[in-house]
Amino acid sequence: MVQQQVQVLDLMAAGGRRLVDRVAIITGAGQGHGRATAKRMAQEGAHVMVVDRHEPGAARTVGELREFGAQAEPYVADISDPGNFEQVAAATKERFGKIDILVNVAGGSMYGPKYGWNYTPDELRANVENNLFTCMWGCWAVLPYMVEQGSGAIVNFGSHAVRNGMRLGYAAAKGGVYAVTTSLAMETAQMGVRVNAVVPHFNDGAGPGDKLVTRMPGQLVADRSEGERAANLAELQARHGPTIPMGRGGAPKDVAAAVTFLASDDAAFVTGHILCVGGGAFCIL
Repeated sequence: MVQQQVQVLDLMAAGGRRLVDRVAIITGAGQGHGRATAKRMAQEGAHVMVVDRHEPGAARTVGELREFGAQAEPYVADISDPGNFEQVAAATKERFGKIDILVNVAGGSMYGPKYGWNYTPDELRANVENNLFTCMWGCWAVLPYMVEQGSGAIVNFGSHAVRNGMRLGYAAAKGGVYAVTTSLAMETAQMGVRVNAVVPHFNDGAGPGDKLVTRMPGQLVADRSEGERAANLAELQARHGPTIPMGRGGAPKDVAAAVTFLASDDAAFVTGHILCVGGGAFCIL
């Protein structure tokens, strides 16, 4: 008797196509973690609204996704403004018919590192606006669509900075992101919507081929030579390496994989969770 070979043991895992026809809004998608997440989600079948305040970065990511064969649209906006995020959500619904996933990547540490009392009030406010408000307005603008359709997944970006020094405004903002995540997860737990967060550790988000990097609104980080890049990585490794049990920095693709898991049905029973993607380093108190 010839035994028939089983082709698929787990339909959810077969081919890694967990997001087929899902619609994802990804902020900060013109570079770094956002760009890597857009690529991973498109690889798994998602349609992507690529949101970034830097038009060349957004255009580049959209071009890469379309070349692959995915549906993708750019949206250039400063999403620290709630009205702008409302427009992003409306444009996504009009273009794709729904919103299944929101990934709040946009942000970044500004003006440091230095002692907390050496920051100016304007610098502290800017850090909060650039990191907490971009996340909060995204959730605020997108959740009505998800609640109405009875489904959705939000993944926010935290930071290990909450357990470290020299970045007061950034750490405060990311602590707020944790609170946004857990609070909204409790509110929406019985509405079909899940809200989680990932917490990367240090990595060179402006890796090879990813030099269109913005840190502060309207400012670009100048392209660096390979020597400068190597020196910067060595400095980061010396500062952060001892806090990482695995002894190395992460990569945007490592974080993108975790984000995609949380956005997929593989995480259907996971909400209000803060997932540390830091080589074993603790990211919450």
